[in-house]
Amino acid sequence: MANGSTSELNFLKRGLSSPQIAGLQGLAASPADNWWKEVLESKDLLLAVRNGYLNAYVKGQSVFKIAFDRGGSAVSQPRLAIHYKYLVKPDLEKKDPYVSFDGKTFDLKPADIVNTEYESKLTLPQLIRTAARFAGPEKSGVHKIARKEPKVVDLEIAFTKAGENGDLSAPRMDIAVLVQVEAGKAELVFCEAKCADNPELWGLEKLSKGAKRLTSPERLTAVIAQVRKYEQFIQAKEIQESLVEGYVKVCKNLVEISGQSRGRRVDDVVRQVAEGKLELSIHPHVYLLIYDFGEDEKKGRIKNKRTELKKAGVRTIAKGDPGAFELANDIVRARAEWSDSSD
Repeated sequence: MANGSTSELNFLKRGLSSPQIAGLQGLAASPADNWWKEVLESKDLLLAVRNGYLNAYVKGQSVFKIAFDRGGSAVSQPRLAIHYKYLVKPDLEKKDPYVSFDGKTFDLKPADIVNTEYESKLTLPQLIRTAARFAGPEKSGVHKIARKEPKVVDLEIAFTKAGENGDLSAPRMDIAVLVQVEAGKAELVFCEAKCADNPELWGLEKLSKGAKRLTSPERLTAVIAQVRKYEQFIQAKEIQESLVEGYVKVCKNLVEISGQSRGRRVDDVVRQVAEGKLELSIHPHVYLLIYDFGEDEKKGRIKNKRTELKKAGVRTIAKGDPGAFELANDIVRARAEWSDSSD
């Protein structure tokens, strides 16, 4: 990728256009109730800026996508798309799940089973409740961490493009957070999150041919390989330049969206990056967040695992309860532990 052209790096782009922001602003300023106003006010939805659209997350589940029409006017109208499974009404679990069948027809009305139209103050909470049922502990943990940290600017971050053989060749990471480490500068830090019982923390993976040996002579844990892949990707100069450009745009969009509702506040660091008051750079290392474990594990196998990972060059932050993370501050403290090494 060292000589990658701008077109080859299009998969790294982030941001909404002025017409797209104007389309959202039109809904936010409307005197009538609408779904976007309720999205802005919801404390359960986390918004992530993509390339020309938004994803809305509940506990790691992308509940819906907010795209826009392709009209050439100064305002692009938002168009919501949602997976049908989230339209199932959550109260059904309290009722008899079986539907009578007379040999020809099923005794049901679709509107009793799924949301077929949007009702203000009712439908969005139902979508959120249904989506939460699909969330596993790992993604729920990511949600808790991100919801508590206002400097998080992205979630479920997919940097993917089609390779020559059709495979997706670039990585996906869980969280991107801004950290201010010195006056006038901020870093974007990518994090990968794992529950303590995730097999990738404990399982072994064979080294690929020519790969650097990090642990035993022939094998390394899968998570070490994963973090190494992420770091190799983000450390490339042209990748870092594209990421900086994209995430400055993301910060600008988050500030613009925050101006549409008091329920969407942004952190001052986000605002300063958006306004160019803080110079943004990409931190070259990925932090591994480990959670969902007890005090005995913390002093035992988790401590041992973190020591092993540190020897392999993997930076970790571990807390039994994901709700205990204060991610930006945690990273600043963790950086101090590496101050005599490559950080």
